[in-house]
Amino acid sequence: MKWQNLPRWARDTISVVGAMAVLLVIYDGFFAKNVNWVLVPIQIVVALLAVGVWSFFSYRSQQKRKLAEEQKQAAAKKRAIDREQKKAAGAKMAAATREKNLARNQSGQQQQRHHE
Repeated sequence: MKWQNLPRWARDTISVVGAMAVLLVIYDGFFAKNVNWVLVPIQIVVALLAVGVWSFFSYRSQQKRKLAEEQKQAAAKKRAIDREQKKAAGAKMAAATREKNLARNQSGQQQQRHHE
């Protein structure tokens, strides 16, 4: 299996636990007294499980937040477009009403002049 084919959370888990395992072996080899070497692989496996579960849920949560933020931005963009369309439609309707009122007022003034 290629490294790049793994999900990001799995790659991060392996790299973190790998570094922790190296530090654990160095500590146990050089500094600890009465080391039980049978427990070292068990500690590494437990660390892989613990960090893997945490990393999986952390990345899933980040993806959900990112998706929610993208949806929020898309909704805001849609609202802005709708608002602009309504504004343009309102301006168009106002211009048509102005033209109609202007035509009505001009014809009304012309009829008054004929009656005078």
